[in-house]
Order: sequence, then structure tokens, then C-alpha cells
Amino acid sequence: MVFYFSGTGNSTFVATTLSNFLGQNLKFIPEVETDKLETPEDRIVFVFPIYSWGVPPLISKFIQDLGEDFWNRVKDSGILVDCVMTCGDEVALAPEMIGKELKKFGISLNSIWSVIMPNNYVLLPGFNVDPKELEKKKLESCEGRILEIAQALTRGERRVDVVRGSIPWLKTKLVFPLFKKWGIFPKQWHYSEACISCGKCAAICPMLNVSMKEGHPKWGINCCSCLGCYHICPVHAVEYGNETKKKGQYIFPLKKIAERNFHK
Repeated sequence: MVFYFSGTGNSTFVATTLSNFLGQNLKFIPEVETDKLETPEDRIVFVFPIYSWGVPPLISKFIQDLGEDFWNRVKDSGILVDCVMTCGDEVALAPEMIGKELKKFGISLNSIWSVIMPNNYVLLPGFNVDPKELEKKKLESCEGRILEIAQALTRGERRVDVVRGSIPWLKTKLVFPLFKKWGIFPKQWHYSEACISCGKCAAICPMLNVSMKEGHPKWGINCCSCLGCYHICPVHAVEYGNETKKKGQYIFPLKKIAERNFHK
């Protein structure tokens, strides 16, 4: 079973490709009813993006919400648990973060991987999407990386294969807590007069946090900072304060590849 979360499509692509290769069911985390979830047959793979060098709070909460009974069934069945993290460049100490969450239930990760994908974080000064040339390079190389991971998962390999980057302790232990506390203020989301009332921002929101009121988007307080609403807007009308006015946009463009059946 592949549990995944994604805002702009990077992790959706990775999760879907792995699901196809491994022949595993695909579960989008915000839609999972944890109290009705059956025990997976032979494996669990978590796929999600790195947020500010840490594990998104939504992922940590999901692991907790699955509950002791679910995790006891996983242990009793000897099911392998693996994790694949997508990142713009590096994961710092995020592997230790998710490992700590799972150890609360007596679960040890079998393997942890990172896949470098195009950057999409734009809410703070100095952060922007990648230049198109770099975006293309990352997209061209990610498929081979995912295939490498899929083959290793099939063999049940036990390892940590991630790009941590420099000063990982500082990034995860200092920057990530600041991101959790100050990185997203839902009230800063708004639309400009360029809005064409297409509703794409509301449709893409995984948290159902964006609704259309009188033909325009309205943001609630249940924002997880995935930025899907911002990047999907066809006229760049979704804005976060004044920070995103001159920033770029990114949505994963290769959806057809994710539907490929690697067994053929």
C-alpha cells in the first residue's frame, strides 16, 4: 500500500509510478479513513514532500491517527515500512523525524529514499521555483531514480539513501520549527483582480480549504502550505501577501508518464 501526499504533483508522480511498479494500492492521505483501514498485505510505502527540511505536520498527524491497533497489526504481520521523500534539493534530518514518529508505535523503517524534484516553495523572501532549464534537468533525471527505488523496494533492501545537504541539524532543528509556527498564515491568501473565477484553486486543495464564494476563492484556516492553489492558477491571480507577486509557478507536467505500467 502506498500512502502519499502532494500539492503540486511531484509526490503524486512518484507515488503513482511506485504503485504501478510494485502493484500496490494507492491511498491519498487526506482521503484515508483511518478507522476503516485494513491491514496492508505485504508492505507500506510513504511518499510525501519535504517542507522546510522537515516532515509535513499532516504526515506526522496521519501516522498518529492510524493508531496503535493498526500499527500492531503491521508489526504482527511483519510488513515492511519504507519512505520516499521528494525534495527540491535536500532532506536534512527529515528521515530521523519520521523514524521517531513511527518508533512511538514500535515501527522501524526498512528504507528511506529521497527524490530530487523541481522546487515549488515561494512564500518567503529568497525562495522561488527553479529556472526552467534546471526544472527540465530534474524532471529528466527523476524517472531513473524512481525506477532505482522501485527495484530496491522489490528486493526488500534495507538502507538510507538520501541527500541531506549541509548543516542538516540547523535546518531541521531550527528552521523547520520556525516554519511550523510562522511559515503559513492562511489569512494572507487572497486573489487579485485578475481572477477569472475558474475554480481550479478550490478543486486542487487537498484539505478542502478553498471554497468559491460569489465566484471567487475564499480560504479557510485549514491550510497545510502545499501551495497547490497558488501554482494551479492559470492567470497568477492567487497571492500570498505581497510575497508571491513576482514569483514563478510550477505544476508537475508529465502526468502521462505516471500512468505507465512498468510491468509491460
